[in-house]
Amino acid sequence: MIGLPDESSKKSKKYGAVSIAAIVVVIVFFSTNLFAWSKILLLGQDTDICPIVKIERPELFYKDNSTVTNILQGDEFRKVSAEKLLKAVQVDTQIYDDPPEVDSNPEYWAKFKKFHKYLEKTFPTVYEHLEVNTVNTYGLVFYWKGSNSKLKPLMLTAHQDVVPVQEETLGDWSHPPFEGYFDGKTMFGRGVSDCKNVLVSIMETLEILIKQDFKPERGIIAAFGMDEEVSGWHGALHIAGYLEERFGKDGIYAIIDEGAGLTKDPFTGNIIAMPGTGEKGYVDVEISLTTPGGHSSVPPDHTSIGILSELAYVIEQEQYEPVLTELNPTLHMLQCQAAHDHRKKIPGILRKLILRAGYDKVANSFVLKQLSKIPSLRYLMQTSQALDIISGGEKNNALPENAKLLVNHRVAIEKNVDSVKEAITKKVLAVAKKHDVGLNAFGKKLLEPTAKGNFDVHVSGKSTETAPVTPIGDELWGYVAGVTRHIFEDYVFTNLTDPVVVAPAIMTGNTDTRHYWNLTDHIYRYSPMFMLDFLKDTNVHSVDEHIEFDNHLRLLAFFYEFIQVVQQ
Repeated sequence: MIGLPDESSKKSKKYGAVSIAAIVVVIVFFSTNLFAWSKILLLGQDTDICPIVKIERPELFYKDNSTVTNILQGDEFRKVSAEKLLKAVQVDTQIYDDPPEVDSNPEYWAKFKKFHKYLEKTFPTVYEHLEVNTVNTYGLVFYWKGSNSKLKPLMLTAHQDVVPVQEETLGDWSHPPFEGYFDGKTMFGRGVSDCKNVLVSIMETLEILIKQDFKPERGIIAAFGMDEEVSGWHGALHIAGYLEERFGKDGIYAIIDEGAGLTKDPFTGNIIAMPGTGEKGYVDVEISLTTPGGHSSVPPDHTSIGILSELAYVIEQEQYEPVLTELNPTLHMLQCQAAHDHRKKIPGILRKLILRAGYDKVANSFVLKQLSKIPSLRYLMQTSQALDIISGGEKNNALPENAKLLVNHRVAIEKNVDSVKEAITKKVLAVAKKHDVGLNAFGKKLLEPTAKGNFDVHVSGKSTETAPVTPIGDELWGYVAGVTRHIFEDYVFTNLTDPVVVAPAIMTGNTDTRHYWNLTDHIYRYSPMFMLDFLKDTNVHSVDEHIEFDNHLRLLAFFYEFIQVVQQ
């Protein structure tokens, strides 16, 4: 007789299956990204990221704002100011790669005598009232002593030199590059946007304050190197040594040098200011391969040029990995954009991911992947490598005995020069082993030279580590951001529905500040001018370099108000 089904056994199996399924779901949920994504979707957004800094105006502004108003809106002031910048452009101060030491070739540097004469003639009040020092003959340091010796001085800096104009392009200029041209709105000429405009605006600011009988409590330094375009080893390096000896390590309150300004945020539509609080590192690596020579009619399978070309391919095939941590001002810039996207132009989930990217691995990974697809943002987060120079061979029937490749690197904020050396050594080592040639990398013999040849890898020129990152959220950041809001909300964009967002940024290139790290931990690479696209709106380093003159006046107004605010 067949028995009736055991109902309790069925229930037991059913509950057992459900339990196992539940356990599997829990394991999958917590061991994959599902848990992380659920948190991102369900939890609220961070609301305390990137607070808007209050507007900072000097006390004098509330009593008499006529000077700053005249700087920005006065027709006669505009005319006189334009003439001063125009004359600066008319002094040719081109600097070329690998300049000689100042003492060894005085004639090379004599061009700066003429520029010094222009400065003294144009700004006699500054020369009469301030202490003027020359450093390494042509570097300039102006010092306005403050009445309170306990306060560290503020330092404003720029450079006297400009990049060369290629002779082949002279006919392409609308106006000769060293004659300068001003049509009432735009000024043309080499150096007008990089960065004689900054230098002249600093001098004009000092001139105005002196004439107003301004008495600084905090001292003011204006420092101008003469070879920034070739890394500042003859100018800023010596100025840094002079200032450190005089004021001590960390003896400067803050430094403002040339840098980015304001633009319209393409993601949110806000006006965003981007003071540079960090700077990528720099290193050129030269790879040289020596192989036996001979007649081209009986070549080896791979010549030095062929092997080096293979290495070049290997290098480009393996790019550096992007990294985005809270060390990088780029993350803070992105979070400021997301935090103040009041028009909801950034998709909601992406906005949440950006705001969580500083501490949430899943969010960080997603943001990093998406942003790496955008070339303009990619290299704010990763070390770049550019194969810039390659050479080899002398004759069409002689085997090349030596070939060279130079690779330029801009080192990511989270990395260092040693990481670049390690990465490139690994690639050269693999190619060297494949072709049975020796390898000497950065002074270390890794493979013995062979009859087939030898690689030599070394740093070309001088390298620079990534810069220390300037802190944000403190008093000084409040002054920089607050005065920016004052100038651009009170005078430039007077009908904004949302305030100017001030966010930290990094420089992918390098400025003279690379030599000033010992002077202060507050370095801002910042020229508060408004442009939609800095390169297109200035043609910097190119034909028809120019500047909208309103931007020069805005820069001047910023310096005028900022100097007063930091005294308070």
